[in-house]
Order: sequence, then structure tokens, then C-alpha cells
Amino acid sequence: GSRDPDGGGITYLWHFGDEIVIHASGVPASSVVGSAWTRTSMSGAADGVALLNTDRGAGKLSAPLASPSSYVDVTFYAASGVPYRLWVRSRATSDSWTNDSMFMQFSGRVDDQGRAIDRIGTTDGATIFLEDSNGAGVAGWGWNDDVYGTAASTVYFGTSGLQTIRIQQREDGIAWDQIVISAGAYRSSAPGPLRNDSTIVARTLGTSGSAVAAY
Repeated sequence: GSRDPDGGGITYLWHFGDEIVIHASGVPASSVVGSAWTRTSMSGAADGVALLNTDRGAGKLSAPLASPSSYVDVTFYAASGVPYRLWVRSRATSDSWTNDSMFMQFSGRVDDQGRAIDRIGTTDGATIFLEDSNGAGVAGWGWNDDVYGTAASTVYFGTSGLQTIRIQQREDGIAWDQIVISAGAYRSSAPGPLRNDSTIVARTLGTSGSAVAAY
């Protein structure tokens, strides 16, 4: 921000990238709550690091919890009114379809009508699947969105600024290493395939747009 020395007020310039790229390696330890998720060295992961929900044979949950005892919070900046697409790269323990999904909730997600959806602190959320259709199978790392079998809808945020994604358990045994929220390069298609992927999306991807507000 800058102040006009002649008393004209303060102008703030905010920069929002059209590509939001998150690596598990960059998630601080304080953002990993409880014992379900652990930072793990893993072959093929971005920077060699993934966040893993260890397979303990737990049953699949039907919905997110409003107050989970274990979760991962990821923060980033996004702009309101921008149609983003959400992609997650994950891996299922033992390449098993029973280890291939997790829930995501958001601090400020809205639908295309501006209504709050998938919010933290509720029992609503987006489900991230690795296997994209019944019987398709999983193999190694793969990219997918938050709809099973079809293309997901766009992701909007109600306000511009700091946002939080909360990741919590649906099935244990899943690991993730990258989240991409894209309004540009990956607006129409995933960064990589559903199976046997080796794509590492650079955290420096994207260009900055600017929005100016004067007070």
C-alpha cells in the first residue's frame, strides 16, 4: 500500500495469481492437527514429500465432520468471482480403491449464485476421488477433481483474500502431494493423468493480475 503525501488517501494494490499451486512439502507442521495425517517421504511426490493418512482399516465416512479431531488446513490467496478449477494429485496405499478419497472443506467457497457451500465447520464438503469411475482402478500417483465420473463444476470464492482448505478423512490410506486451483493453464484439464503420473507443477506457475482499491 502507499499513502498520498498530499492527503489523497491510501491506495492498496493486491496481486492474485491465476494459478494457485500448493505442495504438501510447504504445509507447516502447525497446520497438521491430530494424528491421522503425517508428513511422509514418498517416492515420486513433489519435493519427495506427501501428507499421508495411514491405512488403519477404518471404515469410510459418509460426510465430513463439523469438528474433526484430525485434519490439515492449507491457506492461500484467491480472488472473488474468478472461475477456478480444483485438482488434487493423490496416491492410494497398495493401489486400493478403498484408500482413494478424502474430504475438502473451504473457508469461503460459494457456488455460481454466491451461496456458501462446502464450508469448514459444517458437515458439507467436496469429495476428492482418485479412481474416477467404477472399476477404473488406481495406479501410482494421479490427478482428479471433486466429482466422481464426470467433470467438476468451477470453484468460486465469496471474497478476495486469504482462504483456507481443510482436508479431512473419508477413507484412510490416501496420500496427497499437490493441489492446483487454476483459472488459466488447468482451467479445462488436469495437470496430469489419472494413473501413473509423474507431473510436478511448479509453485511459480502463473501470472499475476491486479486489483486496485483506494480509500
